[in-house]
Amino acid sequence: MPLFPPADAHDGSAAQIVPRNVEKLPLYHWRPGARLLAVGARDGAAFAGDDAADATSYRRPLDEATLIAAQAKLRTDGVCAAWSESLRHPLGLAMLRRCRKGALVIATAGSIGAALVDELLAEADAWVLLVASEPGPLAKTIVARARHVEVQLAVDHGVAPTLDWERIAAAHLCLRRAAADPAVRAERYAAARATLPADLAIYDDFDSHSRCRGCEATLVWRAGGTARRDRLADDGRCADCGRHSGIMTA
Repeated sequence: MPLFPPADAHDGSAAQIVPRNVEKLPLYHWRPGARLLAVGARDGAAFAGDDAADATSYRRPLDEATLIAAQAKLRTDGVCAAWSESLRHPLGLAMLRRCRKGALVIATAGSIGAALVDELLAEADAWVLLVASEPGPLAKTIVARARHVEVQLAVDHGVAPTLDWERIAAAHLCLRRAAADPAVRAERYAAARATLPADLAIYDDFDSHSRCRGCEATLVWRAGGTARRDRLADDGRCADCGRHSGIMTA
């Protein structure tokens, strides 16, 4: 395995520098309602872990002054590395780490970047890990050692891969190849849910709300990438029955 990721011609640049709610990453169990400065590819992280879909996008060179000014003007709560494969961009990541104000979130398929993982696992506040039929080579390391990790899981075949799901805060089901028929989506989501732990928080595009496992109260209501706390107390417990939700609130 190489000591450093192969050089990327676009490292040090980004197609997007935009504020993004954590719900759109998706990151449902980490500071609901927080907003991050997303820096990276036009479409964010990719399951394939490459830049093929972003090859024709305009990219602007990154500079620390712009990133610092954007965070101050937009009043974000941190930054999110959201390149097609964020771990392929050591120069961009280094700049984000130097000038970030607040939290650091990494979106990745875990397909490359072994030399960066130890440093980032010690520093990053949360990870969005994209997993399809086979987890990336670094996926299990990230799951085992991350402070907080949520998985965006492509379930086109209705089967969830083997991971240490007890260490994963939430799974977000989706189809890598979009299916317009709601019945097809529902069938594949149901098949994947049947292979996942019963006590895992699981979300899909039919239901994005967080509910208490004790009393079924709605803890966090979500729609269109926005979130509203309902019965979620400041300490992460249900305000009605007191059961801990596992949702990080600060």
